[in-house]
Amino acid sequence: MVASMDWLRSFFLAVALVALAATPALPQEAAPSPRIALVIANGSYPDAAIVRSPAQGRAVAEALREGGFEVIALENGGRAEMRRAIAEFAGKLRLGAQAIVFYSGHAVQQRDRNFLVPTSSHPVQDAVDLDEIIDPLIIAKPSSALVLIDASRDNPWQARGKGLRATEPLETVAVMFTAAPGKTVADSGSRGNQAIDEWLKVIRTPGLDMVTALARLREAVARTSRRSQQIWLSSEPPKGLVVTPVGRPVAIAAANRAVILPPSSSKATPEAFELAFWESIRNSENASEYRAYLDAYPNGRFSALARAREQLYRGKPGTAATVASVAPPPAAVSPSKTGPVRDCSDCPELIAIPPGSFQMGSNDLYEFEKPVHPVAIRGFYLGTREVSFEEWDRCVSEGGCNYRPDDRGLGRGKRPVTDVHWNDANAYLAWLSAKTGKRYRLPSESEWEYAARAGTTTVYPWGQTMEKDRANCIGCNDPPRRSAVASGQYPPNAFGLYDMAGNAAEWVTDCWSETYRSAPRDGSAYVVPGCRERVLRGGSFNNDPRYLRSAARFKYEADVRFYTNGFRAAREP
Repeated sequence: MVASMDWLRSFFLAVALVALAATPALPQEAAPSPRIALVIANGSYPDAAIVRSPAQGRAVAEALREGGFEVIALENGGRAEMRRAIAEFAGKLRLGAQAIVFYSGHAVQQRDRNFLVPTSSHPVQDAVDLDEIIDPLIIAKPSSALVLIDASRDNPWQARGKGLRATEPLETVAVMFTAAPGKTVADSGSRGNQAIDEWLKVIRTPGLDMVTALARLREAVARTSRRSQQIWLSSEPPKGLVVTPVGRPVAIAAANRAVILPPSSSKATPEAFELAFWESIRNSENASEYRAYLDAYPNGRFSALARAREQLYRGKPGTAATVASVAPPPAAVSPSKTGPVRDCSDCPELIAIPPGSFQMGSNDLYEFEKPVHPVAIRGFYLGTREVSFEEWDRCVSEGGCNYRPDDRGLGRGKRPVTDVHWNDANAYLAWLSAKTGKRYRLPSESEWEYAARAGTTTVYPWGQTMEKDRANCIGCNDPPRRSAVASGQYPPNAFGLYDMAGNAAEWVTDCWSETYRSAPRDGSAYVVPGCRERVLRGGSFNNDPRYLRSAARFKYEADVRFYTNGFRAAREP
């Protein structure tokens, strides 16, 4: 009886399933395409080691995992290990998948084909045919795939044909070499192939399609190599291959304002983040704030109203879109008599910066540092040191930051966090604001220079000329340190701030401007709608002393990470 009842239940369940299948389906969100990646990084060759290859492979694997790819990774593999990894990758490919292959190591041409060299005792005999990777991709018919081969190097096994041999164009699979076919490029010592660092920057840009990413990569490599190195592509990958999707915005800076959004939680929805952003600007009369909302949510629920208000306030006196909103009157903040403060045990150490005025800029060197002009600064708090890896990693562990930058094997701890872009910095500061209930943000450019000068009018905070062992830069020390060091190893300025010159370049709120003619005079930030380039201050360990002058400024794309760039936290009183 029990058996017959089980059969009956199965029968009715089958009937129900058939009926359900016949019923017109309700609209559903399409299942995401599988995202599969293969990363092989070979560097431990007995006769031709590639120092940075394994570390760059790990960085690539990390970026792809953060982007939602299932990654099969292999480091310093022999022939058998390489073929197993390739077979595992091929087994996961599906129709319509998105796929990325990254190989860094040596390669040789044989029989008019490219062979990838394993780290074995018989490298040429054991070499693996590149077609063993490409053929499964052709069969699987991915929606978009990129095969990046970083192997355009001279090696002792290349008997005939220098570099790599061009591959034929394929319908949905793009093959990329870091040098033109038949050409080779030398690695830059411990930094490895600069093209891979540049590629990592562009693929970490949220929402950037691979077609655009590769165009930016080509331009960057051509520029930095003075066109001696050219990226080669068999064809462009089909659109839609994005490594770092646009996630929920943790923080959006608009008009020198860090908008505090809901903390990361399973209940927080994209709609909640959009609503939080809108609520923070809904009573504003600043056109640039509505433009910032539209840049983040072009089809958002308030987009029509935001466009109308942007038009309404664009020409309003005192709220022009080219200048950030007027700052409030100076706050009553005096130099701290009790020294630095912290809002929590793992928050950055802060010190009170007194209100005052100063002459900003320089008429000595560059047009973009001119004209010298007066600026009034209200009191605020500023980090005594650059934000450290230790402080950043706490944000990651608590879910406020979703990116863990590579320390390039130099250690984390008290060293300033670098390889972060402007949006990363604002995400950290929004998390800190939510954690403490205080308003954290990036300093404006004028606030930064005022704090760096600390009452001085000289070229450097310590005097008119560069002095040895005052800062971390090329030309500041013998021998140069060539990397960021734990903060506090050089003397502070008169406000008690460390490393305002050198060590890590520091993001500020402002959009880049070619002169100061339109710059605010009230200490607020210069912001234009949708600006891509933001300002960096202070110079870095990789710059010469010119970049460490108190007036020195330079620009970088806000959504691009670089290994010299970090930031310092500011906080409202």
